[in-house]
Amino acid sequence: MRTFLLDDGFLPSSIDLPEETREKVVTQLRLFARSHRDRDFRALRVEGSRRILSLPVDDTYRIVMRRENGDVTLLFIADNNSSSTLVASERKTSPSLSVAAPLDALETLLVEEKYLLLAKHLLSIPVATKDLEFRIPEIEKIIRAHLPPEARRFHNWWANQKSGKRAQAFAWMAAGWLVSKVDFNSGLVKFVRQNLKVEAAG
Repeated sequence: MRTFLLDDGFLPSSIDLPEETREKVVTQLRLFARSHRDRDFRALRVEGSRRILSLPVDDTYRIVMRRENGDVTLLFIADNNSSSTLVASERKTSPSLSVAAPLDALETLLVEEKYLLLAKHLLSIPVATKDLEFRIPEIEKIIRAHLPPEARRFHNWWANQKSGKRAQAFAWMAAGWLVSKVDFNSGLVKFVRQNLKVEAAG
């Protein structure tokens, strides 16, 4: 298993963790992916549930995930002292809103931090806001780096991808947003919340 599904609570719960903790999260997920059928592995069932697992990250944090129909959904990072794990983890996730999270994409986002600042900014937008508009230089200011030349020329660079193969798309989709329109003449990029049906930028 190399790909997880992301619940909308995973990124918000992990994005502000210290860099070394985020690295440990990815390391533990890699170990779990290789050993998820091993009964001796440290992922434990949460008491009261057959589907919810708790995977220790370190002495302070753990990854809470749900295993169902062969898929593993990353729900959130919890403090080891948190007692609300089961209640929060039993909440259903809509399959249409799930984002595929290959381990390499998670590592790029959480460890290499490419586009992490964009995801963090999008997560900070009030829930009532359903759409956003940025000029490309504004996005560069958010990420504190220049976008590649392709971002100013090709619509495909802004395509929404559930596969996690493009770091930039993984960042905005994991944060709950989709690109709805790109206008290169004006340099505008429009985003909508993921629960609104938009399949590709154009």
